[in-house]
Amino acid sequence: MTDRQIALESKIATLERTVDQLAGELAAHQFRIDRLQQDLTALVQHLRQSQAANAGEPIEPHDTPPPHWGGST
Repeated sequence: MTDRQIALESKIATLERTVDQLAGELAAHQFRIDRLQQDLTALVQHLRQSQAANAGEPIEPHDTPPPHWGGST
C-alpha cells in the first residue's frame, strides 16, 4: 500500500466517524424536536380548555395600573 492510499483510507475513516457522530446528533435533535412539539400541542390544548372554561369571565386588561399606585376615586 502506498502512502497516498494510507492517507486516503485514514481520511475516509475519519469522515465515516464524523458522519456517524453527526447522524447521532441529528437523531437526538429530532427526538427533542418531537418532544417539544408534543409539549406545545399539550399546552395549546390546555390553553383552549382554560379559555373555554372561563369564557364568561371578564379578562382584566394588562395595562391596568396595580392597586398600590393609587388612583383617583
